[in-house]
Amino acid sequence: MLKIFFSVNHSGCAWWRSRQPAEMIKKLGLAQVEIFSQYDTARNDVGRMLAECDLIVAQSPCGVTSVALTREYQEMGKVVIIDYDDLVYSCSPFNPAYRTLGIRNVNVKDVDGNDHTLWKDGEKGFSIKDNYGRYRSQEDLFKLADGVTVTTEYLKDRFIEENPILKDKITVIPNSINFNLFYPFPKRKNDRIRIGWTASSSHLNEVWMVRDIFRKLFEKYGNKIVFVQMGDIQELNGVFTPEQFEYHRFIDITVYPLKFASLNLDIGICPLVDDEFNRCKSALKWSEYASMKVPAVCSDLPSYNCVEDGKTGFLAKDVDEFVDKISRLVDDEVLRREIAENAYQKNFADFNLEKNVVNMVKFYEDTYNRVGEYR
Repeated sequence: MLKIFFSVNHSGCAWWRSRQPAEMIKKLGLAQVEIFSQYDTARNDVGRMLAECDLIVAQSPCGVTSVALTREYQEMGKVVIIDYDDLVYSCSPFNPAYRTLGIRNVNVKDVDGNDHTLWKDGEKGFSIKDNYGRYRSQEDLFKLADGVTVTTEYLKDRFIEENPILKDKITVIPNSINFNLFYPFPKRKNDRIRIGWTASSSHLNEVWMVRDIFRKLFEKYGNKIVFVQMGDIQELNGVFTPEQFEYHRFIDITVYPLKFASLNLDIGICPLVDDEFNRCKSALKWSEYASMKVPAVCSDLPSYNCVEDGKTGFLAKDVDEFVDKISRLVDDEVLRREIAENAYQKNFADFNLEKNVVNMVKFYEDTYNRVGEYR
């Protein structure tokens, strides 16, 4: 049985892409699994895990140190798989991650046409030299890695386009739901239709789209609806009245499913600005809503090409179309239930962690067998 070592941190991304899959692999007995965290694993334990494992999985590695560690692991006879869930060096300047990933200075204009510096080399921890080194190191990692996993076909194609060497060693392992953790609470009758948006600070680019959507919805429905936001974006606080707007901060990821279920949403939204970074995202937000049997309206981008418009969700190209399709759900309780049930069944079939880790382990085993011929 393959012995797999997962190197993780405490980010939400690592929870979805490494911690949850690792725990499921252990539960199903598909492989022997060890999980290393730089925060809470003792040095002696790390040494033991490294010595005993056959294959190492690293989530979103970057930088010269990651290149050096990959070479070191391979010299120890280990097979190395690296995983990415974003087109890393194409993120928006409004994404806080641009600080460590951006490779250009950025100036923006305000509504009055005045220039403002958003990112300037050497200021506020932004270093183009350091970031460019990380960018080039990713190319080195792609060359070195024995296998690469990504979240979507679109992201896979983009990585191959930029790095043809990946063609024969990259595969898609979709973001998947652990239905033992994500499940709907018994529905409580709401006085108003609760429309939710969950978003981290990486979605700052979408704030003004969301603002415009809800301004139009409140003009149309007044107090029939309430906007429920969960996340660490606070730019919309104060835009709407306390009666219109309900804000929840993110909590520890281990209890996030329970918090998400407790929001008791009627409708969810998944808006994305159309740029290449967002086109490479997965449909995870739609899957989260679906796991709670909440119907969703999503941006009509490749990220959500798994959503069948009008059956498992709705797709919208702009603010007006979001308002129109959200309105259809607001006005029709039966439609809400039908879309929600269809979305749930689609995700249970195609984005179910218990099923998809089988394919994950199969890729690990195939990579190990291929590489083992010469290592």
